[in-house]
Amino acid sequence: MANAGDANVPASVATTVSGSVYPAVAGLVFAELDADGKELQRSTTSASDGSFTLVAPLSGTRLQAIGSSAENRLAPVYSTRLRAESMQAGRLEITALTTWYDQQVENGVTGGEAAGRIASLVSSNCLPQADAAERQQAGFVHADLLVPDKNHDWLLDASSAYLQSMRDIGLDPALDIARWTQTLEKRADLLGRLCQYASTVSTAAWKGAQATRVRGEALYVDNARLDAAIAEARSQGLALLAKQMQVLEYPAQTAVLQPQFARLAGRELSLSSDFVAAQYQQSTGARTQGQIASPTATQLAVTSAGEIVGTVQGSAVPTSDAPARLRLWNHGNGDRMVRLALNGQYMADLGGVLEQIIAMPLAYTAEPLYRKAWRYVIAHRERTVPVAVGNFQYQPDLWLRSVGSSYCEAQATALHFIWKAMGYEARVMGLTGHVVPEIKIDGRWQIFDPYMAVYYMDRSGKSIVGVSELQQDPSLVSNPSSPLIPLWDTAYSTLMADIYGTPDDNFVMTVVMAPTVQPMGNELQIPAGGYATFEAASRLARASIEPGYQVNMAQMQLWIPPGYTGTIKLPLLLVDLKGVGKVRMLGQSLDPQETDVKALLDDFLLWRVPDVGVNELAVDSVGAGGLTLTLMLNPLYFGSGQPLTVRAFGPDVKGLSFNDDDAAKPPG
Repeated sequence: MANAGDANVPASVATTVSGSVYPAVAGLVFAELDADGKELQRSTTSASDGSFTLVAPLSGTRLQAIGSSAENRLAPVYSTRLRAESMQAGRLEITALTTWYDQQVENGVTGGEAAGRIASLVSSNCLPQADAAERQQAGFVHADLLVPDKNHDWLLDASSAYLQSMRDIGLDPALDIARWTQTLEKRADLLGRLCQYASTVSTAAWKGAQATRVRGEALYVDNARLDAAIAEARSQGLALLAKQMQVLEYPAQTAVLQPQFARLAGRELSLSSDFVAAQYQQSTGARTQGQIASPTATQLAVTSAGEIVGTVQGSAVPTSDAPARLRLWNHGNGDRMVRLALNGQYMADLGGVLEQIIAMPLAYTAEPLYRKAWRYVIAHRERTVPVAVGNFQYQPDLWLRSVGSSYCEAQATALHFIWKAMGYEARVMGLTGHVVPEIKIDGRWQIFDPYMAVYYMDRSGKSIVGVSELQQDPSLVSNPSSPLIPLWDTAYSTLMADIYGTPDDNFVMTVVMAPTVQPMGNELQIPAGGYATFEAASRLARASIEPGYQVNMAQMQLWIPPGYTGTIKLPLLLVDLKGVGKVRMLGQSLDPQETDVKALLDDFLLWRVPDVGVNELAVDSVGAGGLTLTLMLNPLYFGSGQPLTVRAFGPDVKGLSFNDDDAAKPPG
């Protein structure tokens, strides 16, 4: 509070303000803004418990965390309005309720209307059995009002998860406040489920049941450790429940995702109990993983499919003469199956790709999902000479994570398969010298060309057209009414107009649409005693279908130790194999010391047209020095000179650790 001897500061105004964000987030900086949006001061960076400090007296109208959206994910929003009582408070707490209120007011909703909406939704869905005093907590929309301890954690956690559900479908209040608000009101039943779950796992009775379960495996129950495990279970469970917003808002486009949500229905509490038991056991003997950056303990998480997984993470930075590099060892007693996130980008299967597309920030108000899919493919592709042919690469998730570099045909085909997985009717159209995908919307075919990063409008500028309209009027290409990109781009050239304007050789490419590809999974299998090496660079020079022309790709290498036998499942395209041993693939038994495996794979990838890729490798023997597999990675996972962070997660990560020291290699 103000010092009595300071004549320049009113006694009722705090000279410094302690703040916190709940649920706690470290690394946030809050800006105090006036009514015109001018920045008045910044807070200290929030600590691990979410606390921060503002060193000057408050005089503005709001606080908001400074941050920006990632390319494919909305950043969480943390904000609050400031009022007279806020200026006098020595402590402020920024929560989902303060953010919910502030974002509405900031985007044109009156304060009374915003507060009334929130109070009505929260009190009717989260506090239906509470007495009148507790129902008032639904109106705690200012940071100077602190929700009482009895309901504090579960109510604010559930409210935070509800706002998170908006991020899961890419809704930004600053871009589309009307739909953001309408969706929050329309899906109030999800808020009710979130609150029911959060309040249940926060009761003394539920804690007692978990203590009994833990006591069956431990002589002593540490109360603080149990509380921490329950809090983490609540957070993980709420995040999982919040993802249901994706299928609620896009029921026709999420058929791939719906089975996993159906399997979870009614299992939330039992899954949380399993998580508490696993987390409690994990915390009793947390093993620090050796890393190039600061060590990180193995953590547990719940995937969107309801799996409890362990995670390990490593980070590295480039040097003046070498890119950032990490090695993930398996010192466990068996093979480990893990999924990967590379520099924050999940190496996803098809369901994961759809989740990422749905969660992408809207480019404009009411942007349709199929257009977001088009943007997603553009963000994950490069225009190069093809480094692989064959129908196997048209498994869109495999193409996105392992290839991503091609002419137009593969890009069009991948987008077409993504649209079909979303439930749309789609096709691939072959033209003279170009290939494009079309999607049927409201009974009309429309082009969204990922290779050229363009689509074309009719002369009114209101409707997107398809191949048929461009055949009839090629000037829609060369003289566009609403250009998306610079007019000098090839997409608007007379050459491209001529390609569309020759209907005799435009056709539906059933050859790329018809094959049913054999899915390659997205899990990496690391053999016992082996390792995977990652490098934040595009230094793998790959041959292409143009003789003498190479394309720089990224790579992952998998080392198989001497003495290993078994079958290795592959999540990426295999491009080389070196070392001592014997393997079986492509219907042959091969010894890499006698056979040029790289040349064999180049022939397979560039000149054959198989439906099935090399999705597994049968290892019959491995001699001294082991075998090294080189797998091709989409180079867009990494930027030039970028740091590298790799997160590996799976049902069993025991024995996995990041270490780039060859001395860690077991003898033999």
